[in-house]
Amino acid sequence: MAAVNAAVTGLRTAAEGLIAAGRAEGIEAAGPLGQWLQAQAEALRALAEILGGQELRFEELMHNVSAAARAELEKLAVATELGNSVVRAGEVALRQARTAQISLQVEKENLTAMMVKETLPLFVERLKEALIIRERRWNDDVKRRRLATAGLVVLGLVFGGYGVHVWQAWNATSAFDWCWAHALPSSGRVYCDMTGFGIAAQ
Repeated sequence: MAAVNAAVTGLRTAAEGLIAAGRAEGIEAAGPLGQWLQAQAEALRALAEILGGQELRFEELMHNVSAAARAELEKLAVATELGNSVVRAGEVALRQARTAQISLQVEKENLTAMMVKETLPLFVERLKEALIIRERRWNDDVKRRRLATAGLVVLGLVFGGYGVHVWQAWNATSAFDWCWAHALPSSGRVYCDMTGFGIAAQ
């Protein structure tokens, strides 16, 4: 029974450890991963309750076997008065009851150990898969942020370059527009009055 108690305690501890590990990793309890971890922990707790319930059934069975063994001992006491042959038959029955009790105990401990050994790695594997998915999402978010930053830098350079170009060409463009608006036609040609720019004729 000590092995069953240890297995039940181990499952409960594993369930609490699962929740604690999720919180340590920053997994929010309200999020899908947090809910999944909570479900896994509940499954571990339920398995512990099942094992605990099996232990109670086993104790009841053992109590019944013990009661049957006591009844056989009482029969043996009566049979002792009847003779050695009856006593030998009682001893055989008692040995069989003890063997059955030991067999049941060993079978229960083996079954519990096997269930823990087969079930716990599945939960650990699922937790690893969930953490890998979380890490991939985080990496994808970082990649998207980097691409967005690079895109903003490129757009800034393009618009900045265009702005510098417009600023550099502003004087020449405005002078051309002024000349076009104040053109002086003469002999089939069009001249620009430069006096508007503060340039005196020579």
